[in-house]
Amino acid sequence: MVDVLVRPEARKLIDVSSQRQLAARLRAALRVLDRSRSEVTVLLTCDEEMRGLNHDYRKLDRATDVLSFHQQELNGESDPAGDGVLLGDIVISVETALRRSGKGRLPGELARLAVHGLCHLFGHDHHRPGEAEIMRKLERKLLRASRK
Repeated sequence: MVDVLVRPEARKLIDVSSQRQLAARLRAALRVLDRSRSEVTVLLTCDEEMRGLNHDYRKLDRATDVLSFHQQELNGESDPAGDGVLLGDIVISVETALRRSGKGRLPGELARLAVHGLCHLFGHDHHRPGEAEIMRKLERKLLRASRK
């Protein structure tokens, strides 16, 4: 199950159809991972809230495009502990996504960021080159599958 929550500040930047499309793409990504019984919550917000979250959790005084908050430590997408559970929350700044993509490409950018966040929920990271390549391959696989 995928829940998409939209803060009032972000609601004026993204239409309901794009919200539904985002949820559908994440559900498809979870199916590819054989985790369709698992749950993810996506919060679409503004730069101000994202900056606050970054300050509180990462000691960064700036907004970023996406943050992930996992409910449990997973060791990759095949970790059996990730089956049928609440995986965690993905927070996306719609303002940052819009600046990077432009209005016409916003739904695709939101899907890319959500999949990126989903990979983090499964324990992937991109701070070391080897890990980054594994994560990028998984992201591409999930994005391709979610377009169908």
